[in-house]
Amino acid sequence: MTDPARTAIAVMFLANDEEARRATLSWPLVPTGLSDRALVTAWSHASGVPKTRLRRLSVTLRRHGICRDDRTVDPEATRVIQHVAAETLRATKRRK
Repeated sequence: MTDPARTAIAVMFLANDEEARRATLSWPLVPTGLSDRALVTAWSHASGVPKTRLRRLSVTLRRHGICRDDRTVDPEATRVIQHVAAETLRATKRRK
């Protein structure tokens, strides 16, 4: 898959969904070798995203390659999250 395609996928799933961004950033903290149920529980604890919401998000994030089985995150997804964070900081500074 090309970088523009990966970027488009990351933007569509992460730009307007804070819980998806938190889950993505927390993915490397989840231990390997867990059953599906234990994985969702550990990921929920690490991200602060409720298990019911994370259960649905996990399928999307993993199938689209945003969160990879080796506990890495797609670099394009990381860039999208960094951009959203930078925009949030800029908006906060403008309001002061």
